[in-house]
Amino acid sequence: MSEHEKSVDQHVGELLSGMVDGELTQQQRQLVSLHCETCDECRENLENLRGLRQRIGNSQLSELGEDQWRENMNDKKVTTSRSIGWLMLVGGLLAIAGIFLIAFILSDEIHIGMKLILIAIYGGLATLLYSVLRQRLIEQKTDKYKDVEI
Repeated sequence: MSEHEKSVDQHVGELLSGMVDGELTQQQRQLVSLHCETCDECRENLENLRGLRQRIGNSQLSELGEDQWRENMNDKKVTTSRSIGWLMLVGGLLAIAGIFLIAFILSDEIHIGMKLILIAIYGGLATLLYSVLRQRLIEQKTDKYKDVEI
């Protein structure tokens, strides 16, 4: 094995990101620090990773501030269009469910006992869903912590 291959094997490249993130043990940190004192390539890679981490940490996803973003999301037009979209979606799903329910009930191929069992199961699921939604709506109206920001 040549001298160059030995030095490549001894590089601490896999530990560099752990060094930047502060995830290494003291022994591993010392190993990386000692290695970087003598290895220009690893020292340069470590500095590049530190610079990248700093640039990512300082970057913003949007030019809008958090307050402006929240204000835009709570705009009357946005909330109205969202509500209309939900009503259309739920209404369409209920229409499809109604059509299938009528076709299921009027079908002569399925035994009446099986129809009653399936109606009981789906009726129970629908009742549970209704009770959960009703409870959430009541909680939303009376929740005194809903405007608290963390």
